[in-house]
Amino acid sequence: MERKEQVLQRKWQILTISLEQFIQKGYHGTSTREISKIAGISSGLMFHYFESKEDLYHNLIKIGTQEMIFDIEKARENPKLYLQTVAKTILEKLANNVFYGKMFVFIDDAQHTSGILEESVKLLKEHDIGRQCIPIIEMGQEKGLFKDGNAHALCVAFFGALQGIAQEKVRIQDTPLPDVEWLMDIICK
Repeated sequence: MERKEQVLQRKWQILTISLEQFIQKGYHGTSTREISKIAGISSGLMFHYFESKEDLYHNLIKIGTQEMIFDIEKARENPKLYLQTVAKTILEKLANNVFYGKMFVFIDDAQHTSGILEESVKLLKEHDIGRQCIPIIEMGQEKGLFKDGNAHALCVAFFGALQGIAQEKVRIQDTPLPDVEWLMDIICK
């Protein structure tokens, strides 16, 4: 019988390998057989840790969406500072945590993947950064901090830039990261 620590280590190994496979091949192109082969375990043993490919994918979505909740009340105080802090945190994590960057890319891809568990779709919708960002941009516009125009379009430009940075950082790990002020220039007056 495996000790709890060994079980957690093995689960983490499988999740890490799965994340890489899902990024490279997509949900439909990834097989549990390939994941278990890379992990050096039998397919049967892998299903001891995760019930199915869907379960594995859903567990990655749960991990990836944990930090994707904005505090609207906190943002209300100073929307510019709030989004600046969000962007700075994302850039710092991209600089220091390869897994975080891969997760950033994975979650974006998952939002456009069909055939996944309804529970996964629901979780992704609840943690949609764009939808959460719109009221923050609108607050900033009311205070004269952000550019005029469609708040949704500004969110897309701002987080689209962050997504592109994350993708490039995952692809080429020594990619230099921009200054957070450059990102803020996208939305600030």
